Amino acid sequence: MAQSIYYIDKSSNTFADNLATFGLAFVLDAIADGKATITLEDRGGAFVVVCEPEITKRQIERCKFFAGAPFLITTKDGKRLVKGTSLTPKELPEPDGDTVVDYEIEKRDTNQFFEWFKTLLPENKKAYMQGKELPDAMRPPSTPSVNWDIWRAINPAALQGYNALMAGWWHGNQQEEFAGILMILLQMTANTPNEVEGAEKVWGNLCKERGWKSKEATANQLLNPTQGKGVNSVKTEWSAPNNLKGFWMLEWLKMVGLFHGGITKMIRGTKDRKTYVLMPLRLQWKKHQEVMKGFKRAMASSSTAIKMDVLAALRYTEEFIKHYEGARSEVTDLFGEAPSDLVSGMQMAFYKNLGQSPAVMNIATINLPRWVRPTSPESLAQMNEALEEHIKVVSNLDESRGEQFELLSRYRDFLSGNDLEPFFEFTTAYSGFIISQRERGNRFVRQFTTTTLEVLFMNSDEKKFSEIVKNDGFKNIAYAIRHSTVVPQSRKKGKGGKPVVDVRYGLGQQLARKAAYPAEFLAEIGEFIHLYNAENAQLREKDRNPFRKNVTTADIDALTELVDQFGSKVICNMLVAYGYAREPFVGKDDETPEDHVDLTEVESDTDEGDEGEE
Repeated sequence: MAQSIYYIDKSSNTFADNLATFGLAFVLDAIADGKATITLEDRGGAFVVVCEPEITKRQIERCKFFAGAPFLITTKDGKRLVKGTSLTPKELPEPDGDTVVDYEIEKRDTNQFFEWFKTLLPENKKAYMQGKELPDAMRPPSTPSVNWDIWRAINPAALQGYNALMAGWWHGNQQEEFAGILMILLQMTANTPNEVEGAEKVWGNLCKERGWKSKEATANQLLNPTQGKGVNSVKTEWSAPNNLKGFWMLEWLKMVGLFHGGITKMIRGTKDRKTYVLMPLRLQWKKHQEVMKGFKRAMASSSTAIKMDVLAALRYTEEFIKHYEGARSEVTDLFGEAPSDLVSGMQMAFYKNLGQSPAVMNIATINLPRWVRPTSPESLAQMNEALEEHIKVVSNLDESRGEQFELLSRYRDFLSGNDLEPFFEFTTAYSGFIISQRERGNRFVRQFTTTTLEVLFMNSDEKKFSEIVKNDGFKNIAYAIRHSTVVPQSRKKGKGGKPVVDVRYGLGQQLARKAAYPAEFLAEIGEFIHLYNAENAQLREKDRNPFRKNVTTADIDALTELVDQFGSKVICNMLVAYGYAREPFVGKDDETPEDHVDLTEVESDTDEGDEGEE
């Protein structure tokens, strides 16, 4: 079917539809031999893949066979098998990564890599993670496939169904057959609603003519999170727990789409996993491919459940910004838009390991941060720095500890809801966390910087925040909070050391308790300012420099006006956030640790019940 617009219905309203859309985009790009502009769009009831110039009949007839996704060969009792098909390994090409993959080879390469990585010194691990060249004697013996997590997810639970899909497409490896298969696929997606039944009938007739076996495909939960065994009976009666079926060509598109539009990762310390699939709004295919490469590299390490959700959204956005920052000639394409205008976020599913077959326990969505909205080449760098700081703050939190679990949950709520209220809850709780961690000796707990918070607030949908952060009175009182809490605490010298001024423990929480009541909040902040200025005066009387400036009456007047204009809760939340943030200058007492780097978090436990050697 020669035309420029093709459709994928939102028939399930899960990431299954998104996967099929990415799979279709891959097919159209392959037919056009990479010479067309492919765009994925969300048009409400369906996803649309636009190909300019349009696909022609001549292109379809001349298109050379492409695999889309490779067969996965496994080994059992010393014998190599292509499970789920009647094919043997001898009937297929040698493993090349495109048409055929040998699971045992991938498993061996992955294990060798991690054994090598564990032997590196910390500085060499960091250098490798940053993409720096290592001496020849320290080069890795092998490199894990970027698709290793997908192979682990497929083998063994989805192995037979996966290879069966590849076998259906393999019929087109003879040139005279491939054009007919492409025509069926394009006919199926040429209109909305998709003509799945019609395409299935045409395929059945083609199979009869060629003597091929034709059977329905299993709708595996790896690609269809809502389609478990026996959960979708047509009638309100008992249904045998059999696998649900679907047209193999649509399922094949979803499988191909997983390689191009999604990632699946093991949750650290468990055999559970999460799958993330992009939600395109208006996404150009070639640029997406470049961003996706960087995103997969950035997500190489494993993490805990909530932290993984947060890092997936932040790291994808960061890679998006890096791509445009590197492509200066195309940078204007993004100005005035946020990455979230092109990709709204990610749909995800949590799979609980139950032995051979995992079960879907939760389906959710995580949004991309909407405050990342570059307007100039300079702002690209600012956005990138801000994202990197958010990633570092989140990465250093330990989800296994109750207080830090709550912090991560609040931050995820901030991303998911595009709402600053959870972020203020995060920063208020994080202020106490910073103080408590430093008291325990962890003086390197990360802080936000004031410039990073300005980037967030000044680019948020709430325009009032930009007016607040520019106010001198607000900044001066936030300075006073900072120099009564985190700054003097960081200047303690050794165990039992004492700073020049008193550390006001719990100040952020004290102010937050009064946030909803303007008069009480102003009274609380007024009492703090009184004590702050009095302490400065006492030190100066003793000929000692308090190393901080006083708060003036003009500052108090300005803060009062802001409370009248925007309310005490907003001002209090922002004061606490700014007050516990670090000023951009990094001095001797504000040094931060080296980035935590440990690729072993990928957890190379390849014995997930796979179809390996027995």
